[in-house]
Amino acid sequence: MRTPPDPGSAAAPGHEELRRRVEELAARAPGPHRPPRTDGQWWYLRDPRMPELAHGWKLHLSARPDGFTALLDTVLPILLRRVCDVKFAMSTEALWELNSGRHGAAAVGKAVTVYPRPEEVRSLGLELAQALAGREGPAVVSDRRVRPDAPVHYRYGPFRVTDDEAQAGMTGPDGSLFPGLAEPRYRRPPWADDPFEAPGTPARPATTRVGAGRYRITAGITRAPSGHVYRAVELATGREVVVKQARAFVAEDGAGTDARGRLRHERRVLDALAGVPGVPALVDYFRHGTDEYLVSAARGVTDLRRELLTRGPYDAAAGAAEDGRDWWTLARRLLRVLDAVHARGVVVCDLKPANVVLDRDGRPALVDFGVSALAGDRPPGATAGYGLPGATGQDPTEDHYALGTTLHHALTGLDPVVIDPDPAVNRDRTLACLRAALPEPGHPAAELVRGLLSFDPARRAAAAAQLREGTAPARRSAPAGRATARPAEALDHTVTTCVRMARELVTADSGAERPRTLLSLYDGAAGLGLELLQHPDRPDARAAAAELARWTAAHPALDHLDGSLYQGRTGVDLFLAEAAALLGTEPPEPRRYQGTGVDQIAGTAGIGTGHLLLAALGSAGTGAAADGPAAEAHRAAAADCAAELAGRPLDDLGEEPNPGTAALAEGFAHGRAGVAHFLLAMPDEASRHSARRIVDGLAADFPGIMAAARAPGATRRYLAWCRGLAGLGTLLVQAGRRYGDDDLLALAAEAADTCRTIGPRTAQVFRCCGLAGVGDLFVDLAVATGEARHWAAAEDLAGLILTRAGGPPGRPLLPGRRPDAEARAWAVGTPGVTTFLRRLARRGGPVPGQLPMT
Repeated sequence: MRTPPDPGSAAAPGHEELRRRVEELAARAPGPHRPPRTDGQWWYLRDPRMPELAHGWKLHLSARPDGFTALLDTVLPILLRRVCDVKFAMSTEALWELNSGRHGAAAVGKAVTVYPRPEEVRSLGLELAQALAGREGPAVVSDRRVRPDAPVHYRYGPFRVTDDEAQAGMTGPDGSLFPGLAEPRYRRPPWADDPFEAPGTPARPATTRVGAGRYRITAGITRAPSGHVYRAVELATGREVVVKQARAFVAEDGAGTDARGRLRHERRVLDALAGVPGVPALVDYFRHGTDEYLVSAARGVTDLRRELLTRGPYDAAAGAAEDGRDWWTLARRLLRVLDAVHARGVVVCDLKPANVVLDRDGRPALVDFGVSALAGDRPPGATAGYGLPGATGQDPTEDHYALGTTLHHALTGLDPVVIDPDPAVNRDRTLACLRAALPEPGHPAAELVRGLLSFDPARRAAAAAQLREGTAPARRSAPAGRATARPAEALDHTVTTCVRMARELVTADSGAERPRTLLSLYDGAAGLGLELLQHPDRPDARAAAAELARWTAAHPALDHLDGSLYQGRTGVDLFLAEAAALLGTEPPEPRRYQGTGVDQIAGTAGIGTGHLLLAALGSAGTGAAADGPAAEAHRAAAADCAAELAGRPLDDLGEEPNPGTAALAEGFAHGRAGVAHFLLAMPDEASRHSARRIVDGLAADFPGIMAAARAPGATRRYLAWCRGLAGLGTLLVQAGRRYGDDDLLALAAEAADTCRTIGPRTAQVFRCCGLAGVGDLFVDLAVATGEARHWAAAEDLAGLILTRAGGPPGRPLLPGRRPDAEARAWAVGTPGVTTFLRRLARRGGPVPGQLPMT
């Protein structure tokens, strides 16, 4: 892990100190008062004289963390004399995080963003570049520099818009759309002249040659904020090589070592490993501008992570042939490479699946030695979970631990568990995941990995020696591969966690710039609040939901939301209406919502679903669920949504199919299943006819979807609620109950059983793309059929979720999208898992945002 600068140092002021510093500068500036405000990520200085612009030319000023305050001292007096809006990183530590690359290449370097008036872009950019000449900062990959010696960049992009609006694109004078989100290269729309180039300047040609023309790029391998990796050909010899780029000032650690420092270190390590089988030979090293490049011999056609995504896990059966897909063969070959590396005084320190490349015969080689220890010397950094906790690079058996986690991935496709602060809990849960994925207890492969993952170096060395000698560990009786806590115990704790998350949310800064992540059903207050409302027996949950509802109703970001169910106002109003009915808070006024497309997440089907749910609530707080003006208004709006969908061709009711990723066109969130979910609940003949047509089509497509989901290299997204079998199964249960059709229920059960097979190799625990969505399908099936086996499967899914979590089984710490951090988002965090645990413990119940199954 990289180490950020010390937040307490003079060079690293906290956000409050930075605010006071900015307020002092603003107080001395001419023009209107501009008090800084924050959304928890950025400080904003709004100029009331600034015209409302949807998009235009904007300036990005980059800085290294230790030069951030000096940059602000230099540029803010200039900016406060101008008519412009400004945003800047909340603190030096926040800038370090942006420049780390953890949030993508688009975030790197954007210490300050300036939104000027169109007529002042050029003059302001040149003035800032003059003031910052000679300063250092990372390049902003989506932008061009105003001049080469100053960290001032520019691009054409959205101004005061949300991330969703930026993703939708910018509309030009002729009505054409141009991408709004930053891309890894500079682009400008055809209607905008570059303000820093003379009119008519020809476009700069793209080049595929690097290293003074010595190498021709043939393909990309990876794109990373710290630099890309390419396949190339050395023109003088014709041999295949790999070119690795390191960008200046990106991913700096506390000592100031950036991506270039790690690449220089890698060069020294490759020199020391020259001639070692399984390690690429160093070919060249050169500099271009501020970036540096390492060229090495090509050793493989893919890496181990991609191999598993396309072909599935390795075979751990004893005695399998050495054909490159035998796990034991892979293990022995990797150990031989490690032994040779260790003999040269090098400890790899970052062995992981992405750093194991495979040739066409499946033989592995190791790449990426940027943080390796050479005679004990190494830069900090490693991939969380794969290396020994607290590793120093002094002991070669530390690489044996990483070998164990890499071999675990080869057997399961799973990354190690990293959510718990206690490394022993993470290690033990990782081993439990392996046991759950293997066909029988005490498997020799699990025993080998267990030995390699010991915190005792002697045991790691003994396990490596056993592998080296070709002796498989003896089978032994092993504990069950999943946690065994009662769902009710875990549920009680996750509700408490949701209460804490709600209170943290309402006490945070307003964040009007991030409406979706603050307010929506999918990942904001509405989803969290809707789940809290399902626990009326908990006074703390009721109080937190009421507080959250009042905070939401008064939030300035409401005006920035679209009308969709999961991302926008429909879902928020659903939460506010349910809160009003149960808690007596203020209900929302009925309204017609507008979304994008036809799907459940962002479009017409979801909006119609929301109107039906709101109609069921009726005039909030009055008990008039079936009649009254509010209910009637929502039913009429739902009828309009149904009329828009009824009669459409099936091809217009879902995303384009994307073979190899998931059943997108048939899925619940973005496809036909979600449309049918809404239409099935409508009373009119046209809706019923359209719903039946969709259901029959899905049933006809079902065998093909199942065949793809069961293929060895099928992505685990086939399991998902949003786009895969869990969501499709949800619709099939609903249709089976509506039509009294046992065949549809049987298809739903087949989908669920397939998900259960994929489940032990699924890392995500949350609802949208993970295990909780599958668990909810089993609950639906159990309620619909009364079969005990579905309840047992749901219990099993709960055990898998708790195995992937941290904390004691009864007090789980649940990962969100990031495996090392919990999340308050209902769809991708703790609240959605709480929904599943509640429905499992109570033997049924509602799902936020979803219509009843009957």
